[in-house]
Amino acid sequence: MFVDTKEGEPAQKQFRYAHIDLLKTIAIFFVIIYHGTFYDYDITNNRSLLTLCLYYGRTIFSICVPVFFFVNGYLLLNRNFDLKKHLEKCLKYIALTFIWGFILMLIHTIMAGEALDIGTVALGVFKIDKKWSLNHLWFMGALICIYIVFPLLKNSFDSDRRSFLFFTASTAVLTFGYVLVNQLMTFSGYVFHHNITSIKYPLITMFNPFRGSYGYTFVYFCVGGLTKQCEERILSTSAFKRNIISVAGIILSCFFLFLIGVFFSLFNDKKLWDVVWNGYNTVFTFFNVFLIYVLSLSLSNVGNLKLVQWISRNTLGIYFIHVSMIRLSRPWMLAHPKFCTLPGNVVYAFIIMLICLMICFLLKKLPILRHLL
Repeated sequence: MFVDTKEGEPAQKQFRYAHIDLLKTIAIFFVIIYHGTFYDYDITNNRSLLTLCLYYGRTIFSICVPVFFFVNGYLLLNRNFDLKKHLEKCLKYIALTFIWGFILMLIHTIMAGEALDIGTVALGVFKIDKKWSLNHLWFMGALICIYIVFPLLKNSFDSDRRSFLFFTASTAVLTFGYVLVNQLMTFSGYVFHHNITSIKYPLITMFNPFRGSYGYTFVYFCVGGLTKQCEERILSTSAFKRNIISVAGIILSCFFLFLIGVFFSLFNDKKLWDVVWNGYNTVFTFFNVFLIYVLSLSLSNVGNLKLVQWISRNTLGIYFIHVSMIRLSRPWMLAHPKFCTLPGNVVYAFIIMLICLMICFLLKKLPILRHLL
């Protein structure tokens, strides 16, 4: 999530990938909108056309976290590898996860007006607890899992591309493919009146090394690295043609994800299906991540804006801070109905992003705290 676009580049090649800066900015913005939604999109309680449209619109937010895995692969797999520096980065991110987990638990305890017990707060860091809004730290764990395997992936990527492609393809089948088959079987079971809610057959699951994990994150990471290798070929297609195809593809992929959400929300589960969280491991979000990347190639001018670069450089800090800012501002938001609409929520998310960015700037000027970002 937090690889800088010029980190590790030789001195003579220190430049920023404008489209990657733009991708990271869009992704962190979508993360904030997702975690700080105040408008009504619950189609289980309100099936009006407006609510259905708002629910459909949320499908694009599912690219938010996957984009960061994609960007990590794009940058890291196409750079020189230093095992010592990589190990230091892994240890740093693990330490930051626990430190920020403690800080966030402390902040949220104070916000809730509960008795401050440092021991309880410290123990709470060791579990992902939705009550204290630490569940977004799952990303750090998934990223570290990729980083642990990264030396092997990098070696395969550089010297044995066929094995790398085999790993990527098989992982995609066992994650995205597994979920797609599961959804198709669930739909078939509903149509033919069979109670099939998930695939639990041993002969299927026993061959899947990624069961119970975020295995799909490896696919985004690996495809990101491969995409960089194919970038010249993508750019050889006219901008108009690739942009039209990308926009049409995004609209279509979002529509299919929307249909899945409607089915599970209204017919199968009978409770709202989160198209963002549940969309991460679907083929439709996977396609959208790639198509958003293709679009970003034509928007390098936007990516060159200073604000975009500042946000891109500070996604780590914004990621850690934004949930606390949302919790702090929630009462104010709910008291102003104009912000409890999609346009108002977009403005609100942008303001939260800027506030988090300013906090990052301030923290980086402090001798000790600057190491937390």
